[in-house]
Amino acid sequence: MSAKVLLVDDDPYNLVTLESMLRPEGYTLFLAEDGEQAVQKAREIEPDVVVLDVMMPRMNGFEACRRIRSDPAIGRVPILLLTALDDPDSRLEGLRGGADDFITKPCNRDELRARVRTVVALNRFRVIAEQRERFQRLFAIAPDPILLVDGLGRIVSMNRRATELFGQSPGGADSLREIADLFLPDDAATVRDLVAESGAREDPVPYTLRTVGRADGASGGSTGERTFVARATVVPDQGERLHMVVLSDVTDVVAARSALEALNRDLDRQVQERTRQLEEANSLLLSYANFVSHDLRSPLSVVVGCLSVLTDDQRLPPDVLRWIGRAYHGAVNLSELITNILQLAHEEHAGISGDQIVEAGPVMARLVDRLLGLQREPVPRFVLGPLPTLQVSGFVLERVFYNLVGNAIKYSSHRPDPVIEIGALPSSTPATAVLFVRDNGVGFGPEESDRLFRAFSRLSSAESREGLGLGLSLVARLVQAHRGRIWAEGRPNEGATFFVELPLAGAVS
Repeated sequence: MSAKVLLVDDDPYNLVTLESMLRPEGYTLFLAEDGEQAVQKAREIEPDVVVLDVMMPRMNGFEACRRIRSDPAIGRVPILLLTALDDPDSRLEGLRGGADDFITKPCNRDELRARVRTVVALNRFRVIAEQRERFQRLFAIAPDPILLVDGLGRIVSMNRRATELFGQSPGGADSLREIADLFLPDDAATVRDLVAESGAREDPVPYTLRTVGRADGASGGSTGERTFVARATVVPDQGERLHMVVLSDVTDVVAARSALEALNRDLDRQVQERTRQLEEANSLLLSYANFVSHDLRSPLSVVVGCLSVLTDDQRLPPDVLRWIGRAYHGAVNLSELITNILQLAHEEHAGISGDQIVEAGPVMARLVDRLLGLQREPVPRFVLGPLPTLQVSGFVLERVFYNLVGNAIKYSSHRPDPVIEIGALPSSTPATAVLFVRDNGVGFGPEESDRLFRAFSRLSSAESREGLGLGLSLVARLVQAHRGRIWAEGRPNEGATFFVELPLAGAVS
């Protein structure tokens, strides 16, 4: 690339003359007609030298020289002052302004060419020396290992970090001649490709290399195998092409990745083992449920059969028949409960408990008829509103509302006119529906609502009634296990309302 020379003179004739003298030298020439224009163009082009006339209007050469020197971006550009002033004071002022040399007007062509040629060469040498010094400083203090190798892969120089890591420096008795010798034999071909391709690509291509490090571990060297990501690029050096290889130590990253992969494999193994154990436990639980249900249903079938015969015996008094009828309904309900629990266990084991489409209305009507058959006086009045189609296990729906409606009957039985309402409300989301059971029974206070769904927790209003306080806690677990939620509202002696939110049919993906 040719040197850039900025010529500054307010006389167009002088500019043409200077241009004609220097053009044969092959420079790239730029022209300015006054001091202000000279400073502006110098900032734009960053010339290798400025040839600056002294005597100019508005801003003379001395002031333009000072302006250039005060600008950090161009302050080191060489300046030749063209002047017809030959007195010591003028030259002193030029030196104080920052001029590097003077050429007396009218200037000699050969002198002008020689002065410009010398200044350009010196400036180029200065820039190269500064760049080399900066490179050497960065090379020395870089935290990553850096090696300079020739075209044959022989080590020319290595920085301090590389010397600490590999424990060898070029020129010593133990000097490594080949960069490939620093790494494992399996990576020798990769190292040669790294050096060969560094000059053919604009962007350095990363390569992964491994080294055994130092055997003694001295000077901070590593005794174990280390992994590096290596990049190489060409660095011109006094006409010679050297290859700069930069190594980034990723040993800890690779080790951490390997440890994470091993941990994931171990976790997968543990999950598989726990899954197997859980499947075995579920199978055992299902077998036990089958066994228990069989042992329960066998004697219960006898009870149901006997009571069924007695309900048709017209010789018995009416009061006795009513008691037998209640016992018969209770036994039938218990039999159905055992069947439902067993069916639910089968569904949970097969993982299909939430895939049924259930019409809630018929389920509630059947529950009401069954519970009324067990109820003594006073018989509650039921208000059954329209109910949606849900996507949930039918047995779960039946067990949840069997408990809620049964509780509503129990806790409103002291009223002379108990009323129980079953209906649905709009939900906050289009994918669910909210069903409710409302009674006019004993109710509860706001401070007790948090205890409703805890196991073995009973409200103060329920102390005189039988039960262990397990029903609502089991109901809550069933609802939550089937993508739903349950909550309640009430006031003492004004009744209670229980809300159950469940997925609508077609809304579960």
